[in-house]
Amino acid sequence: MKLELWQKNLYAIFAAQFAVMVGFNFVNPFLPLFIQQLGSYSNEEAAFWSGISTAAFGITLFLSGPLWGIVADRWGRKKMLLRAQFCSSFILLGIGLSPNVYWVTALRAVQGLFSGTMTAAQAMVAGDTPRDKMPFAMGLLMVAVFSGASLGPLLGGVLADIFGYKSAFYITASLLFLGGLIILFFTKEEFERPPAGQAVSMSSLLRLVMSRQMLPLLLTLVVLQVGPQMINPVIPVFIRELNPEAKVATLSGITFGLMGVTAAISSVATARLGGRISLKKIMVFSCLITGLLYLPPVWAGTVAQVIFFIALSGFLKGGLMASSSALVGLSAGQGQQGIAYGVAQAPMPWVSGLGPCWEASWLPWLDSGLFSVLPEDSLW
Repeated sequence: MKLELWQKNLYAIFAAQFAVMVGFNFVNPFLPLFIQQLGSYSNEEAAFWSGISTAAFGITLFLSGPLWGIVADRWGRKKMLLRAQFCSSFILLGIGLSPNVYWVTALRAVQGLFSGTMTAAQAMVAGDTPRDKMPFAMGLLMVAVFSGASLGPLLGGVLADIFGYKSAFYITASLLFLGGLIILFFTKEEFERPPAGQAVSMSSLLRLVMSRQMLPLLLTLVVLQVGPQMINPVIPVFIRELNPEAKVATLSGITFGLMGVTAAISSVATARLGGRISLKKIMVFSCLITGLLYLPPVWAGTVAQVIFFIALSGFLKGGLMASSSALVGLSAGQGQQGIAYGVAQAPMPWVSGLGPCWEASWLPWLDSGLFSVLPEDSLW
């Protein structure tokens, strides 16, 4: 069967994003532990600096995302995806070579300015895909995201415990570079620049943000993002508190990996059901059930319970991601996919940074039971 251009691009981007997500999840869950190796930091200080560096990344990505979206709609989305892939690769290599936590924080801020691989991938997929195939395309893209998020922590945790945390950054840089090569050689974009006077601009960006279709989506995505980002950076520290003798990186990898598996399952279901069931209904149902599934970790008292409950919380996250991504693409007019996904993703890194910083600020006053103060809503 001969594949159409949008299908060829989708499968190539799927492979590239899988490599990217494996790479990112080699390092993201273990950032507090890497920071502890750079100095004599306590658990609380490591979580605090992890939150600061994540906030630096989030703030710069929040500012740059919509601007890169405008550039994508004016000059082509493939160029923006290549920029995100290769820049992220070199920056992550630099983070692995960082001599102290200040370099890590500075490079994370630079990473936010020039990365955004997921936003660029979504924009390119949405620009190529027929509207009636949008739920399938975004669902498949989320399968790549969560499959990579499953495998990355598992491999990263084992390799980090064996070879050290720096090696995880080098491997991640290589995987992002590989993803860039896949996009470069295996995708083709039939992009036509908009005529003079019709190009997207800051005014069109503001109109899109305030539109009846986009504004409710943005508010929903912000609410769903804050809670889990208060939890994720401190899970490795929490595991270490429960069992100081455990291989923390490996156990953290298992935790995040299993959560990715359950999320990938719901992404597959959304890809198959998106054409038959309203995306709005899928999103509402996934929101309600995911919120309920995030309650059990509050009572976790052992490492095994933490792993089980966090894995369970991912059961419908894929449905949330796939349905919201498809709705963003369908809410934007033709030729506005870049700014649509730039705007939709912009609040996410900001609240991703806000969550860890807020949580880290509480850590010095917590003797145990870190989850006892955490919110119970979730998207990631």
